[in-house]
Amino acid sequence: MSNLIRFTSSLGIFATLFMAIPGFTQSQSTPLAIPRTSPNESFKVIRTSGNCPQSVGIWTAMRQYEGGGEFSAIANTLAIAGPARLVRSNKKFAEFSAPLKSNFASCVGTATSQDETLNLYSFRLENGKVIFLVQLPKDTPTNPSEITIKNVISAQPAVRWAIAD
Repeated sequence: MSNLIRFTSSLGIFATLFMAIPGFTQSQSTPLAIPRTSPNESFKVIRTSGNCPQSVGIWTAMRQYEGGGEFSAIANTLAIAGPARLVRSNKKFAEFSAPLKSNFASCVGTATSQDETLNLYSFRLENGKVIFLVQLPKDTPTNPSEITIKNVISAQPAVRWAIAD
């Protein structure tokens, strides 16, 4: 009988932990890291002058949760430039800069996306640099947003932002 009581108690503790752990882990963000795959998005470079790359890649990820979502973007600037640095930022804006590789140093152009989910990200190539910009929209009473992480990871620009819905 005492074995049955111990087993039932152990089962109850296990069931409680099993139900609680997803709630604990759901609210925690995973750290930003460069994926081992090729970028899942590509922005075509619109050349004004000079020798420009055809496109700039970007890794994007999204995680939805009750009450909002979290979005991550890492620009694959090392394919066309040297190490990036964060130039300036606030809760709604982040600007990164990196020196273009010598074969693209003469490039003047832009790269943006027509996709509504990606139009917050853009690239300017000018003055021997690539500039990666993230510009969140103005808050509305029902949809506030904020950049929560802005960093350089493995010499590439990385941003995470969240929005409530």
